[in-house]
Amino acid sequence: MMEKPAMRRKDKSVADRDWIENVLKEGQVINIALATFGGEPYALPLGYGFEDGKIYIHGAPKGYKNDLISQNPKVSFNVTVGVELERDEKGREFTYKYRSVTGFGTIREITDIAEKNRALAALMRQYDGPHDDITEEYAKAVWVAEIDIREMTGKASGYPKP
Repeated sequence: MMEKPAMRRKDKSVADRDWIENVLKEGQVINIALATFGGEPYALPLGYGFEDGKIYIHGAPKGYKNDLISQNPKVSFNVTVGVELERDEKGREFTYKYRSVTGFGTIREITDIAEKNRALAALMRQYDGPHDDITEEYAKAVWVAEIDIREMTGKASGYPKP
């Protein structure tokens, strides 16, 4: 397996754990990348919750995503916040201002109802939604998983770094 190269733009790299976790707490969409059965990349956006160093995702209990994860639980993910397009005075050159976190980990399906409820509550807190009324019936009907983060790095462009 090829080793991942270091970030080319070291001036944009952020390693501060608090900064990285704040980006994950602020985000609303996580993009995850999985491997298809033929080894091709497959990326999809999902809602998520970040709490206690874990990322929680949910979705339909059956489907292509679930099939791929059961074959290969390795995942790459990205969360980007504060995106703004910036143009030069003549409008001919563009750049983006953003803060992001990219990482790698392993997805594990959560089947225990109490653990599922904790994960779903974390998802609801991510969006300032109600989290006291998650029913056992709902918890049984939805697929919930945890991403155990192996490594992650932050990147800032146009924002101050810690």
